[in-house]
Order: sequence, then structure tokens, then C-alpha cells
Amino acid sequence: MRLLFASSEVFPFSKSGGLADVAAALPRALAELGHEVAVATPWYRTLAADPARVGGTEVPFGGGFDRVSVGTLECAGVCFAFVGHDAFQRDQLYGYSDDVRRFCLFTRSLPQVGAHLGFLPEVVHANDWHTAYLPLLFEQGRQLPEGWTGLPSLLTIHNIQYQGVSELEETLHWLCLPATLKEGSSGHFGAANALQAGLSLAGQITTVSPSYAQEIATPEYGYGLDETVRTVAPKLSGLLNGLDTDLWDPASDPHLPRPYRVGDLGGKAEAKGVLTAELGLGEERPLLGLVSRLADQKGIDLLLEGGPALFELGWSIALLGSGDAGLEASAQELAAANPGTMAVRLGFNEGLAHRIYAGCDALAIPSRFEPCGLAQMIAMRYGTLPIARATGGLRDTIEQGRTGFLFEQATPEALVEAAAYARSCYGTERWTVMMGEAMQEDFSWTRSARRYSELYGRLRR
Repeated sequence: MRLLFASSEVFPFSKSGGLADVAAALPRALAELGHEVAVATPWYRTLAADPARVGGTEVPFGGGFDRVSVGTLECAGVCFAFVGHDAFQRDQLYGYSDDVRRFCLFTRSLPQVGAHLGFLPEVVHANDWHTAYLPLLFEQGRQLPEGWTGLPSLLTIHNIQYQGVSELEETLHWLCLPATLKEGSSGHFGAANALQAGLSLAGQITTVSPSYAQEIATPEYGYGLDETVRTVAPKLSGLLNGLDTDLWDPASDPHLPRPYRVGDLGGKAEAKGVLTAELGLGEERPLLGLVSRLADQKGIDLLLEGGPALFELGWSIALLGSGDAGLEASAQELAAANPGTMAVRLGFNEGLAHRIYAGCDALAIPSRFEPCGLAQMIAMRYGTLPIARATGGLRDTIEQGRTGFLFEQATPEALVEAAAYARSCYGTERWTVMMGEAMQEDFSWTRSARRYSELYGRLRR
């Protein structure tokens, strides 16, 4: 089957979060199943690649035409198509006042880019709000290339909190859609809402874990779209993300001092020694790691508020991440007050991230909500037991007392209580058994790719 996978970011070319990892790993797994897969993504100024330029094409946009350039490269059996425009020549992927307009342009360009490359998909897979207008475009869009009208589509929600809200009439003008749609499914409380439109019109909808599919149907987690989610429930599936098991493999990880595997954990002990020396921490205490965006969603404040109690329990903390300025400052203040017991590194360092996953004894994931999460999968693969809130994909991937430790309430007290339980197990035979169980969990993409193949088959016209 010919599949077009549309994503605002794709690892290793561009990345701000887990979407990039999915956009890299799932298409590759689909290609291994025999599908012909193309991945379309913006050609950012900061793109970590040099695609082959294959010309450009005119895109109907905003009542006129806008020209985009096109580049391609082949990797692991997948064709990557990069869409270039001045709108993507910026220092960051997101965070600008015209983000919705920028990604409307990207969305509107995809039929023309596909036609330019001679690639007519049988199913289009859109991801999050950035490309969620594709189902509406296929149904109502003007000036579409031959074969693109009525294309079936699947939309995956990676995080429903971000919805692509903009002024309704202006958005319809950008996308060259009929003004009559002002009363249609793209509107949400008087504004244009990309995710609302995608939910209403996509032939199939998925979230990145079964529990998250249930959670977003509630007011607490639906961010205003829970009623729509409940309405489209018959076409909604929760499919758990996988993990790139080649990239995240302690038996072959080049960032570690020595490889290790189940039954031969000497390399993990060495990783802890290297990590604690690198961060100026004592090697004798159990080490609790955290690799994360510093954001309210991730519950970082719960860890920082619980920090003094965690230190009293005997834990040291290694934190790597960046984000909210207030959380960054609070983390640095807590580390400064506890030298030798807590270390903070702001920003992102790929090698250090790998060493934290390998060298720590446990990983804290106190998320208020977590659509799927990869950190817990990586940690378990490296024999580092997660201490996590029981929400979304964390609930679906961690088994209490067998592969990690879960807590229900998003409070510092609940986190500390779970960490106390974990501390009581640390150093015992039970801990060693749990490490082995966690390392042998299967988080490969193969199973999820087969499930996606089934959904595409239902859609193919």
C-alpha cells in the first residue's frame, strides 16, 4: 500500500518531542512490512540533513499561489520529502504567532508536492494539529491535483492539549476552502480549530496509547474537545507507540562505557560510575534520574517539591532538561542547596541522556498526563526502573511491582511514597528480578505497525 505520513518533525532531521521519534520509527516499521512509505515534513533552516533538491511547485494559498521548494532523501526504505519555504527558516520549529498559518501552508502544499514527486498515496496519515486539516482539504479543497480529492485519511493525536486554534474566516481563506464551512466542523466555539476538524473528518483516529484514548474523552484530559472525542468514539483506537530498539539498546549503545544486557549487568554499574563522576554525585547512593521537557504537563514541580524528602530517603537526583524558566530556576536552586546529592544540566545532550538512562537506578516520570511516553520504555530497556504516575501510556507500559512503581495522585506526597517503596526494594533480590523483567519487555514497533496496517486497509478506497 502507498502511504503518505505527514509530520511537523522527524528524527533525526528535526525534533522537539516524541512526535519526531514516531515519525521516524513507524514509517520504517511500515516499510519493513512491505508498504511504500513517503514522509513529508517541513524543510527547516535548522534541518540536520542535506536533501537532494528536486525543484519546486506552486501551492494554492490565501487566494493566490505560494511557491515551495522540494527536497528528498531515502533512508531505511522510506522516502523523506522536505517542503521548503521562508516560513520555516527560523531558529525554532514552533513558538511563533503565525504558527497556524505556517502549518496551514505546509498542509496545503502536500497534494502539490506529492503530485510533483509522482506519488499518489492510497491513504494519508496526519499527525497532531499541524496537519489535521488534511481530511478537510481532501473533502472540500479546491485546485487539488488529479486523484487527491476524497483521499482517505487517518489522524493520530499525540497530544490533544495543542489544537491549532486561529481565526475562522482567515483560516478558510489560507486553505482555499469554501466560506460556507464557517458553519461546519472546522469551527469550534467560533474559532478555527485544526484538531476539531481532523477529529470530525478523518476516516480513522488513533491516540498513542489505549489509556490516553479513554482519558481524552473526559473533561479533565480532553482540553475542550472531549465531547467531540466521545462523538467519534466508533472510529477511535488507542495504539501504543513503540521504541526504536536499535537506537536504544544497552548492548550496543556507543554513549556508554561498556555494553551490557540481561545476565551481564557489569556495564550498567560502570555507567553509573561514569555518570556520577561526570555530574559530581556520590556513587554509593541510589540514583534517581529525570530526562524531560521542564513543563507543567511533566510534573517537574512535584519532583522539585518532593526533593528534600527524596534526599532524606537516600536518593540522589540527576536531572537533564529545559523548558519553563521558573522550573529551570527552581531546579538549579535545589541542586545548589544540595551539592553532591543533586545535579542539574539544562538543555539537551544526547550522550548524557543515554548515560542517565543507563547509569541511574530509577527514573522519575511524575507526569500530570502522558499520551504515551518513551522515557519509561527506554529506562526499562536499560534496566532502570520507572517511578511514574499511573496515567496514559505510563499506565499501559509499566506493571506495578514487576517492571516499575506507579502512583495515582499528581502530588509530591504520592511521588515520595512511591519512591520510598522503591527505595525499600533497592539492593534486594527483588530489585534485580524487576530489572530483568523490565529489560525483557518488548517495545518494538512491529506490533503497532501491524495494527496501523489493519486500519489503513479499512480506509483504502
